[in-house]
Amino acid sequence: MTSKLLCKFPETLILILVLGGLTGCTASTSTPESFATATTACQPSRIQTSKDSFPEIQGTMSSDGEMWALLFFGEAHAKEDIKIVWRITGEGTDFIVQGKHEDGTVISPTWGPEPHEDSTWDRPGSEWGTGFNFPKPGCWTLTATRGTTIGEIRLNILAP
Repeated sequence: MTSKLLCKFPETLILILVLGGLTGCTASTSTPESFATATTACQPSRIQTSKDSFPEIQGTMSSDGEMWALLFFGEAHAKEDIKIVWRITGEGTDFIVQGKHEDGTVISPTWGPEPHEDSTWDRPGSEWGTGFNFPKPGCWTLTATRGTTIGEIRLNILAP
């Protein structure tokens, strides 16, 4: 009976197929929850141990040169003062560093950059010290610039 009905009214068959196909597409193109969280998770920079047993990070460069960050903390928490010392190659005496949260919030150091003349930290480039106080937890990208040399590190800042 059904096949006779469909043969008599081919429009019915087409309508059923189209509506069924649209319903299938809608369900299959939704973004799975696990995919959405995997792409937004913070991927902090890899922390190494310096020769002096301090945590340090080699920056990811977007130019020629080299940049390092020496961390004076174990875990970084929002609303706490932390110290980071930087070494960066390049030309010029101007050193600029800023932090950017994953939501777009931008901060500058609470103190510094202060040039360091004498140091035992053995990394290339000139050295500056900075202090930061991150206003909220989350993924923060710190971008350091000296002349045309630009590098960045990522930190996962924990809740206070």
